[in-house]
Amino acid sequence: MSEANDWQIPVSGAELYETMFVPTISAVWAPKVIALAQPQLGERILDVACGTGALTRLIPALVGPRGRVVGLDLNSAVLDVARSRAIHQASAAQIEWHEGDASALPFADETFDVVYCELGLMFFPDRIAALKEMHRVLRPNGRLALMTWGAIDKCPAQTVMKNMWGRFGADKAAFFDAQHALSDPEVVLRLIRDSGFNDASVQTVMGVIRFDSPELLTRIWGTALGIQTDAPTRAQIIAEVSAALQAYVGAQGLVYPIEAVLSSARK
Repeated sequence: MSEANDWQIPVSGAELYETMFVPTISAVWAPKVIALAQPQLGERILDVACGTGALTRLIPALVGPRGRVVGLDLNSAVLDVARSRAIHQASAAQIEWHEGDASALPFADETFDVVYCELGLMFFPDRIAALKEMHRVLRPNGRLALMTWGAIDKCPAQTVMKNMWGRFGADKAAFFDAQHALSDPEVVLRLIRDSGFNDASVQTVMGVIRFDSPELLTRIWGTALGIQTDAPTRAQIIAEVSAALQAYVGAQGLVYPIEAVLSSARK
């Protein structure tokens, strides 16, 4: 790693997501998302935009060996990491990993009992098309469960990150806005209904995210965003972020609130 980009995080790309973000974010919220649809033994489950498989890996034991679990993502790199982390158990379904587009799912009509999408919908270029595809591959009365992030102003760390990294380009700030692009429950509800789903329910839920320190959070995002700068600038950024988030630092490290939008519906 070059000195100009040395944030002292030993991994990058999909491995960084799996080792740094999954334990603190995706894996924490995944059980809440799974509970929205309550998968049963023998059911067939699809996880759209599965990433490195944080949610997907929790499903096989719930549906058992007669069930089917499929994780789909457009990014081959995250799927490589997902495959390397999955552990098959005799008492659980084996996970199938597919590379594919959420707007053109490579599955037949009425294939699945449940479709999940945790923290993916806000990034899809055509959200209606993706939701209609999820509707198509669900069996009659099949269940949909979604999670998107809520309002960015209810997450102090995201707000600080947006403002900090925005100094390095409008695209950096825009990335944080994109994460919260479906923060309005009414907008999410309308998307779900316009895609043909029934019995839609959308709610906002507050939770927390934990990192060891503001410094670690800064180093992770500096690496993830590919921010290249010199050592004094990195030190200054870390100091500013640490000061801005000091109110959220305690015995458990950095613990800050965040809002999520949790949604469910039926075909």
